[in-house]
Amino acid sequence: MQNKDNIHVLTRAVIIDQGHILLCKTLDLAIGFYFLPGGHIEHGESAKDALLRELVEETGEKCSIKRLLGCLEYSFEPGHNSICHNHEYNFIFEVESDLLKLDYQIPQLEPHIALVWMPLDKLAEIDFRAEPLKLLIYRWLNENVSNNFYSSMI
Repeated sequence: MQNKDNIHVLTRAVIIDQGHILLCKTLDLAIGFYFLPGGHIEHGESAKDALLRELVEETGEKCSIKRLLGCLEYSFEPGHNSICHNHEYNFIFEVESDLLKLDYQIPQLEPHIALVWMPLDKLAEIDFRAEPLKLLIYRWLNENVSNNFYSSMI
């Protein structure tokens, strides 16, 4: 088992079409939850390059980065650690794709996740992680925010 006392650096995509957001749903855990597509940034890789690589791995499609929405520093509540870590930095980007649309059947390329479209206004009602992103996504997309860094540590 990996040490949970480490920090993970992640890059995540916000892909929206017709009022829906593309999410990953866990398939291999006892408790299913949703999270943004993307994943770990490898050593020597930029956050943007990592996200584009992860999106090809998860969806099979090439995407383009529209803009950086923000960064979330998140520390899990005691007893709610992830499988491998308890503290993470998430770089959140707005992403565009010609093919990843609501009516496109996205193939399941990774056995541990399903990609699903969720109405954006339902995000607050589901088990979505990291929790602060439920509100931050709306804020970052719709407001002219001068500080796009949020920490659950404050």
